[in-house]
Amino acid sequence: MKLLEKAIKDRNVVVDPKRTKVTYLPHLKERKLSNPEEQIQLQTYLDLIYKHQYPSHKIKVCEKVKIGSSTREADIVVYRDDDCKDPLIIVECKKKGVSKTVFQEAIDQGFSYAAVTTAEFVWATSGDKNAYFEVWRHAIHERKRNTLSRVPRHSAKTRGFGYQVRKRLRWFIRHPIISDTLVYSMILLIATLIFSKLAVAYFQEIFDFTHSLWENHGMTYNWIYNAIVLASALISLVFGSLFMQSHRLFHFSPSRKKLAYMLIALVLFVPSWYIGVSNADPEWWTWQHYHKMKYQTVMYLWPYVKALPFQAIAIYALIWIMGRR
Repeated sequence: MKLLEKAIKDRNVVVDPKRTKVTYLPHLKERKLSNPEEQIQLQTYLDLIYKHQYPSHKIKVCEKVKIGSSTREADIVVYRDDDCKDPLIIVECKKKGVSKTVFQEAIDQGFSYAAVTTAEFVWATSGDKNAYFEVWRHAIHERKRNTLSRVPRHSAKTRGFGYQVRKRLRWFIRHPIISDTLVYSMILLIATLIFSKLAVAYFQEIFDFTHSLWENHGMTYNWIYNAIVLASALISLVFGSLFMQSHRLFHFSPSRKKLAYMLIALVLFVPSWYIGVSNADPEWWTWQHYHKMKYQTVMYLWPYVKALPFQAIAIYALIWIMGRR
């Protein structure tokens, strides 16, 4: 082990002449190398120092962790601070060739330690197999969407401004309710774009069908806009359930499902309808304006884009309320 020889030379570890025991410095933790898991732990310790650039004084092995009334040991804890009071990474080590079940137990054990220590990352390793995770406080049992390609290196300056921005951005995108809101808003926008293009492409057919309404009831292009956004809200209910992470909008008993869908569609429709009605430009929905526009689809899209922030708030509120039922 080239890294081991370097670590001995750098005084990060001390190994006895028979190479049966290793002492981790500077915290003076002595362990037996006859244990296969200890060999993986030693290799991981060296990787943290020489590949991830963490100083040895920020790494503790076999660190005591209190869970409820019992005290257990995390294989390795990496700290942010020099005083080792602010945990960053929990590492759980298993010997090579362990079963999938045992490896999963190591992952879950790492998360249980992270939950009580507020560590932000979990790394489970058996030498030949590795799993890296970011710990989501709002979804502590998540094990799929929070996987990483590696844990952060010390050179990433985990307390720096850039790291904090990336961390907040990841949280914003990955938060179940926020991500569902973004997905659902995108589905609504795409549906509105498609229906807007269809309304422009088939305007003559629409006009022929609604001719009397234009003449007798003062129909404007705002009517077509309202039909577009209502159709988008209804269609999005179908496609939204396929892509949302939590499906919180769709947990209803069969007897209430139809009424619930209608109410949700209405809530999604109201912000875009209100923006269309209250458009500051009184000439926006007129015949003359429509035929002057180079891109006539914009007549329907622009008011909808202005309504998107309010619609996103309505979607977020709906998902949050449904999640509390």
